[in-house]
Amino acid sequence: MRYEDANESLVEVYLKVAEERFPTTCANLNIKLMFDTKKRVSRGKLCLASIEIANDKIKYFTKHEVEVGGYDYVLTVDKKVWELANEKDKERLISHELRHVFIAEDGKKKIAPHDVEDFAFEMELNKDDPDWSRKLATLATDIYDQEKELKKLSKKQGDS
Repeated sequence: MRYEDANESLVEVYLKVAEERFPTTCANLNIKLMFDTKKRVSRGKLCLASIEIANDKIKYFTKHEVEVGGYDYVLTVDKKVWELANEKDKERLISHELRHVFIAEDGKKKIAPHDVEDFAFEMELNKDDPDWSRKLATLATDIYDQEKELKKLSKKQGDS
């Protein structure tokens, strides 16, 4: 299967980051954590993780998993990226995604886009390693590429 439930590591990092950096935002939200086992590319770049608002179908399918009507958001993390990341980068990754969670004044759940203020805050937060996401994406992309080449070689050997 392409998608997998979060493991203990992802849950622990999520809970730590949510509590330390987003206690009021995440306190009353139900966020489904999951892994994507397939490489996702968006605008030519590897997608390390993403967060989206749970649509009505997801809410319906998950209504028995959480107390009130299903999940509000779905946070998906590239599994290979997670396995390659160190603890600090895992926290950075989850923090970055949670920064997109936005609750409007009318209580409606939204996704906040990247903006200059967000970028400046992220830069300050990650000043000890401002290139962390690019380095992690490069490493994961290299691994994906190596695996693709190995599959080609294996298929070629199987054909001969």
